Amino acid sequence: MSQSLDEQQLQEACLDLARVVLAAGQPQVSNDILETLADRFQREVVDFAPGIARAGRDPNLLTRAVYYLIDAHALPLMGTDMEWFRQTLVCLVELAAPSIALSDKGGAFLRDVQLGVEQSLGDLAG
Repeated sequence: MSQSLDEQQLQEACLDLARVVLAAGQPQVSNDILETLADRFQREVVDFAPGIARAGRDPNLLTRAVYYLIDAHALPLMGTDMEWFRQTLVCLVELAAPSIALSDKGGAFLRDVQLGVEQSLGDLAG
């Protein structure tokens, strides 16, 4: 069963991310700036959807990845810089939908990630 990317939900997530990274102590950022940055985020994310779908995974994991970024990595004052977003998204997508084989040494890190994920999921349940 192949799912398609819900672009409306992705757009909302990207707007939320733009609000976080543009929060520079200003009470209000213009809607034009917010929407422009959100569109840039969305264009970056959408590029991953076909590969994820070809791998048999739900492309909506990308929207969930954006919300994870909001919670864990996005900081006010990051502004319009896109490089942190690109690099972090590549890493998250590879963890969620692996596309390369790892060596034993590189793969050992996945056990650390697995423990961290289990801890985080335990915190959610509590």
